[in-house]
Amino acid sequence: MNPNPEQLPWKLTSLTALFTLLLGGFMLFLSLRAVLDPISAARGFGLADSGSEVIPWLYVKAGRDLGLALAMFALVAIRQRKAAGVFVLACIVMPTVDALTVMHGGASLGFALAVHGSAALYGAVLAAALLRPQKITS
Repeated sequence: MNPNPEQLPWKLTSLTALFTLLLGGFMLFLSLRAVLDPISAARGFGLADSGSEVIPWLYVKAGRDLGLALAMFALVAIRQRKAAGVFVLACIVMPTVDALTVMHGGASLGFALAVHGSAALYGAVLAAALLRPQKITS
């Protein structure tokens, strides 16, 4: 392992690192929002906010989102570009299932695509950028 961060292939200032950190930051925001303002988080997610039965599910989602954020931050911190790409690619299943779940609960296709479909698209584009071959520099 190379101890000099300047010689590592994935620079923290690269666009892919910044967009991965942006995604991690957004997941952290979603996690905190679900804990601090569950009704607003339920509306933004596409769940009916008709009662307190939604709140335990939001806490489950908050834990999931926090774990995702921490994993993304860690992969960037240890400069694991390909691992981050594989991780983001695998995580695309989550917004896809989220879209199907909220549509099953009564949300419109347009809402599901705007909220969860856009997240899946962002993940696909970011994963493609992270997994693309890098130039070898000496």
